Amino acid sequence: NEYKSYLSMKEDFIKLSRKEDDVKKERSYNTHKTGHSKRKRTYKSEYPSLPSFFPNPDAPWKTKSYAPDIIGLHQEILDFAKWMQPTREEKMLRGCVVERVKRVVNQLWPSAKVEIFGSFRTGLYLPTSDIDMVIFGEWPMPPLRTLERRLIENQIADPSSMKVLDKASVPIIKLTDTLTKIKLDISFNTNNCLKSAEKIKELLKEYPCLDKLVLVLKQFLLQRHLNEVFIGGLGSYCLTLMVVSLLQNTPRCGRQDNQNLGVLLIEFFELFGVRFNYQTTGIRIHDGGSFFNKSELVDMKGSMLCIEDPCQPGHDIARGSYCMFIVKDAFKKAYQWLRRVVLSTSMQTDQGYLMTDSILGTLVKVDSDIVDYRNWIQSNWVQLAKKLPHPDCFIKTYYDSVRLKNKDKKIQTEPWPDKIAGEDSDFSTDQSPEVSSDDISSDDISSDGSV
Repeated sequence: NEYKSYLSMKEDFIKLSRKEDDVKKERSYNTHKTGHSKRKRTYKSEYPSLPSFFPNPDAPWKTKSYAPDIIGLHQEILDFAKWMQPTREEKMLRGCVVERVKRVVNQLWPSAKVEIFGSFRTGLYLPTSDIDMVIFGEWPMPPLRTLERRLIENQIADPSSMKVLDKASVPIIKLTDTLTKIKLDISFNTNNCLKSAEKIKELLKEYPCLDKLVLVLKQFLLQRHLNEVFIGGLGSYCLTLMVVSLLQNTPRCGRQDNQNLGVLLIEFFELFGVRFNYQTTGIRIHDGGSFFNKSELVDMKGSMLCIEDPCQPGHDIARGSYCMFIVKDAFKKAYQWLRRVVLSTSMQTDQGYLMTDSILGTLVKVDSDIVDYRNWIQSNWVQLAKKLPHPDCFIKTYYDSVRLKNKDKKIQTEPWPDKIAGEDSDFSTDQSPEVSSDDISSDDISSDGSV
């Protein structure tokens, strides 16, 4: 009834006039080379055809049976977001991987500064998300190849897993850590990325439901291969700002933590899959949020999706998403599917799918590879931690908690070393207190230990 009443409210969305010609033009948007990018734009090979929905889903986040309505969808989104939250072991290993790369960078350039940004800094990362790192220093050109060789020499990354995107608008190194299989993106001197991360953290405090919606939508794009900006997909920063725009322009107060997440998810798919006029309208977040005419700004006419950077007004952060018409089509199909499911009286769909009690599971799928990877981390994190350098903040917090837990046991400990590891070597197990894996549990790891 809540959702039916929502559908009858004409004022629930800001009216964005759309002409039939505009809808036709969306398909032809960005199918040619523009001044913004020199990348070859092909779609068929990068975006294989996938089923729009998944029959009989296996939803690992399920803790109970959900009602086949909007209330059940709300409860399932809560359980999904809780399941997707990183465990303490996953946080710890990611912090160790960051420290591992940081020490290599400091060997090469002692005065360089390494920072993390993106989803790892904001906490909006999936179990398989990349770690975004930026290195600040003084170079005439970003030393991509120099760092690439040193990472390979230190066996941090396998050559087959490394990609150096030196022709991209923001040159980066993409690699996979050899021990933990965690992916990293490393860039140089991108000052605005830290401001963007801090802005997202402010918005997360302002909108309590933002993180849950973003996690669902990130997984939705990930499984459809629409989440990588360098192949025209929609990045997590733009996606997060689109969700914020919905919350800012919704009649109900998005700042309350008692919002129905099922209704908000359907509203998002309807707005950006059906109603939004990409031809003429841009998105603005700062000053309370608004939509604006793209013709007002010359620099924002070259892309289908236009989002003004809240940290740099006048700059379009979404112009790299040149496959936005595919993303829009996915949003549209998701809206049509969810609307039919939550309003139908039976769980038998027109497509003949015999659905389970997981509505979200028909739309968002978690592959068995992700479940297996998380279980592998849970089973092997102690052995992996012994092979990785530990950040100072983690070492002290972690072993203090171990001593507190085992205060009645006789455990041999050594004084804290002034330096956790030498400049030319990884963390040595001989330098750590003698604590066996039997004395260690996930409860021992403090959340303050993450970088």
